Amino acid sequence: MGKHFHPREWIGLSVFLLISISINYLLCETIYFIPLHSADQLYTPLIVSDFVKGEGILHWYLPPSPYFFPDILLMFILYIGFPFLVLPTMYGVIQMGLVSLGLYLLLSSILSKQKSLSFLIWFQTIFTLFSLLGDILGDKPLPLVYFFSNAHHSTGFFFSLFLVSLYYKYQSNPKPSWNQAENRNHNQTQNLRIHAVLYPFLFFIGFSLLYLSDRFAFCIGIICFLVIHSLEGNQKQWKEISYPKCFYSIGVPIVSLVVLELTFYFLKSKFHIPNSFGILFTTFQTKTWEEISFLSVHYLFDFAKQFLYHNRSLLGLCFVLGLTYPKFPFRLKRILIVLFPILLVLLVVVGRFTYLHPYPIRYLFPIWFLGILGISWVMSNEMKPFPILVLLLTLTLWILFLSFLPKPRNSVKKTHQSIRNEEVPYDLEKPIRFWTEGKQKPIPIEEGGKPYRWITGAFHTP
Repeated sequence: MGKHFHPREWIGLSVFLLISISINYLLCETIYFIPLHSADQLYTPLIVSDFVKGEGILHWYLPPSPYFFPDILLMFILYIGFPFLVLPTMYGVIQMGLVSLGLYLLLSSILSKQKSLSFLIWFQTIFTLFSLLGDILGDKPLPLVYFFSNAHHSTGFFFSLFLVSLYYKYQSNPKPSWNQAENRNHNQTQNLRIHAVLYPFLFFIGFSLLYLSDRFAFCIGIICFLVIHSLEGNQKQWKEISYPKCFYSIGVPIVSLVVLELTFYFLKSKFHIPNSFGILFTTFQTKTWEEISFLSVHYLFDFAKQFLYHNRSLLGLCFVLGLTYPKFPFRLKRILIVLFPILLVLLVVVGRFTYLHPYPIRYLFPIWFLGILGISWVMSNEMKPFPILVLLLTLTLWILFLSFLPKPRNSVKKTHQSIRNEEVPYDLEKPIRFWTEGKQKPIPIEEGGKPYRWITGAFHTP
């Protein structure tokens, strides 16, 4: 359980990451290729391309969550190092690589390196298995594509979990008093003081950037933080909270939210960002509480029917989740219990009353991710007799299998490059511009022939 990595442990982790990257690359190039290159997914590479080419981004009609951080930042870094046409695939591969590495570093701080690696192998296996199951059963949309996607809250959600894990690690480490620290050597004292400032600073800055870029991910991260914080505290600690500390704990977040909301209002005055709260309040003002309740219940009922008919692989995942849930880690169980009803509320608020969407399954993505984490935890504990080498070899079989699946890249590229229309539907505008690398810039239009100004950079003048 030491903090130092031995060469054998580095080799095991490196081999896993190499195999995992290969599997995820093949998944992105085969069953997930079409959804990863849909119109909504191409927002970030195209806006980064405009920025790098000096065309600016003020002409862009941005989504309600502009995804400046971390989505666009990560896409910008990848834009520098990879060819333009492979950016969506490489984004997904790098994102999953960072998630796996982050999980390993978190788990290895509380478990042995071998158990941590075993967990990652099961995590990759279960994810790949249900990905293929979704493709075989014809799920629409493929629900686990959000593990790879950009500009769909998943990157922000992963980053929020990273911030929460930083908090958990900070809270788990023993914190000697300053008097005790003075008895230590100078380096240890300096490290203690740096950590006491660095972790809260990163936590605050990270969540501030999330609020300005992806408020859905911000909400989910804060909920996970509050659950962990409440579990880490005890009754004695609550009794010891003084009034000044209580005021500080409540007042600072409120003031910070006000400042962040004013900052976001300033961003909306400079960029074309929809006023989500304005749309929501306007909708509520035109309806009674009885109507809101009626529409909410029926929306959830219709959502459940589509879930049953269109995402049968998730039914299997829910079944396995139900069987293994009693053996999940205590904190993970609490997060799932708290998160699920809140996600349903957000799903209704956004999908029914703000931006009408018949089936926004992506808002339940945190449940699928945390569920697969829990199942992987159970499997890695229950299947202890399997050596790590055997588990790694089983992963290589996925590479062989995925290599034989059809790869639609060339056909999709040729199809979009052959379209010469100057006016096209929304779902074709960004793909045409992407596959022609900006040489063709069609205008998105609605069914009635009017310009469609939604998540597009096609209009250089309002």
